[in-house]
Formats: sequence, structure tokens, C-alpha cells
Amino acid sequence: MARQGLTGQDRVGGPASTPAGVPRNDPPLDGLTLDGRGALFDQIKRAVAGQILRGRWQAGQRLPNEAELSSLYGVSRQTVHKAIALLAREGFLVRRRRAGTFVATGRRDRFALPIEDIGDVVAREGHVYEFRIRDRKTLKNGQGIRWPDLPDGAPILALECLHFSDGTPIQHERRLINLDAVPEVEEEPFDSVAPSRWLVDRVPWSSADHTVRAVNATAEMAALLGVEAGAACLSIRRQTMHLSRAVTLVHFLSVGDRFSLSGSSITDSATELNL
Repeated sequence: MARQGLTGQDRVGGPASTPAGVPRNDPPLDGLTLDGRGALFDQIKRAVAGQILRGRWQAGQRLPNEAELSSLYGVSRQTVHKAIALLAREGFLVRRRRAGTFVATGRRDRFALPIEDIGDVVAREGHVYEFRIRDRKTLKNGQGIRWPDLPDGAPILALECLHFSDGTPIQHERRLINLDAVPEVEEEPFDSVAPSRWLVDRVPWSSADHTVRAVNATAEMAALLGVEAGAACLSIRRQTMHLSRAVTLVHFLSVGDRFSLSGSSITDSATELNL
């Protein structure tokens, strides 16, 4: 079997086959050496992503097909397929049926919000942090409250907390914790450490989903936060997971002019490549 050359053509014979009507503009394959770190599909993923992130492969360019890449690396098509699927999920590549796989145009990276304890934020800004637990109860999912990612009847610890900076309330928190995932939290009194700090320090997580909205404070929330009813606030809903198991679901309501939010646009491959 002839191996693919650095221009996408066979080293012996003519150009590789292309579907009728599809122009062939495969990117060159130089620089696609593997780094030897971890599983083969991860190495191929990093090699291809590196070409794109460094600008050596341009938007709209078509990749060699999976058979060609598997021949180049001496691996199975299944290994290549997994690498390409991960890159498509990250937005690096676009797959078109019967046409092939192309470098994406207008790639959309993930906007990552940090999972950070509010106490650390307040301290970093040079202020004194305090918190107050306003309510705490243990209940079953579906009994007065429903967490969509847990089965009915699952045990939940529900907390309500208020956070302060120099004695001024800046954030209200309502939090649900999955007691099947974190059973030890049921015995934690939270008399000296806030729930967010406790969870950050003790409980692993693998993914987090955020929903952010601008809202106006209700009369109840305005009274708690010491602002006028209707004041501009930032609402953040966050669910953290660990290995497909929900850990905590929390809703923060922060006073608009007392709180800021920042994050970064990242990809897994950029992180892996230290770019």
C-alpha cells in the first residue's frame, strides 16, 4: 500500500482520489509528528490542532481523509476517527457528508468562567469577607424542589447563603448539593467556612455549565442585598459535574455595581499545547 506524501498525493502514482465536484486543497502534512505523550488519538488530535492554532493550516482547507491519516501514522482508522471527532467537537473542524473534513471558519471557542470562591475574590480586592448561612435543610428531589439531573427521591442538601464585602452584602446564594455524590457534607456545620470554599477545597469536578443573565432585583432580594427594588443584578446558574455525576447546582444573585465577572476563551487543545 502506498503511503501518503506530504502534499496529500501518493508517494507512488498519482493524486489520491477526490469525490466528484470537490476541489482538492489538502493542507501539507509536514510538522504532523506525534509527541509521544499519552494515547495515540490524543497525540493525533494535538498534532492537527497545533497546525491550525499556529496558522499553518487555514480556514476552509480540506484534511486528508481518515484512511490517508491512518496510513500516515500507522494506526487504525478508529483511532484517527476519534481524534477528528474530538477536534470537530471543539470547533476546529467541520465535517461535510460525502465532501470530507475541513478546517472550520469562524471557530467558536468555549468561554470559560472560573469556579472561584467569592471569599477569594473579595480578599484579592483588599476587602474583608464574611458570609452568613440563612437556611439549611435536607430533602428529597421532587419534594418541593426539582433538580433535573437527579432522579426523584435522591437526597439533597439545600443551602441559602449571603456573602458580604466589608459588611456590605454583595451576593445571594441558593445551593443544592447531591448527597449521593458528597455524603460527608451533611455533617459539615459551615460555621467557619462557606459552602463554596468547602466544595472547592474538597470535592473534585470535571465539568461545569453556566447560565448568565442580567435581571432586576425583586423586592425580597433587594431587601436582602440592601438595594432598591428593581436594581440591576447579575444572575449566574452553575452546575458542576464529576464523571457524569451531578455534584452541585447553585444560583448566585450579585449586585451589579458591586460584582464583576471575567473569563477566558479556551479550547482543550490550546490548553494541552500550552498555547
